[in-house]
Amino acid sequence: MSKFGETIRQLRVAQELGLRELASMVDISPTYLSRIERGKESPPAPRVIEELARVLAADPDVLFRLCPSTDPEIASFLKKRPKVMGLVRLIVDEALSDDQIDRIQIYIENDILVDDSVRFLASDLSSAHF
Repeated sequence: MSKFGETIRQLRVAQELGLRELASMVDISPTYLSRIERGKESPPAPRVIEELARVLAADPDVLFRLCPSTDPEIASFLKKRPKVMGLVRLIVDEALSDDQIDRIQIYIENDILVDDSVRFLASDLSSAHF
């Protein structure tokens, strides 16, 4: 069974939804949903994944990570920002570990984002009239 299909089934059962009921709610056939859950079918289109996430109260990012489909919002962002794609390619090409990626994220959060907000705050304070 695929991780994606297994996760969908677990979420459906946890929500006490029947197969037919969930299929109807996301506008797919019960047969197709059954095949997805059993790993006999590839994960569905991004629109269906987003709808499954909404109905099942799940994080769509988690569902997208479990399947080869790409979140359309992320795909659109990467097309608009080629430098971000370059960073992703570097991470992939260099096979960075989770620890290394965590360090990059911490650097961005603590050094780049904090510095920018501190500079913004400082400029606001310097132009303020007391």
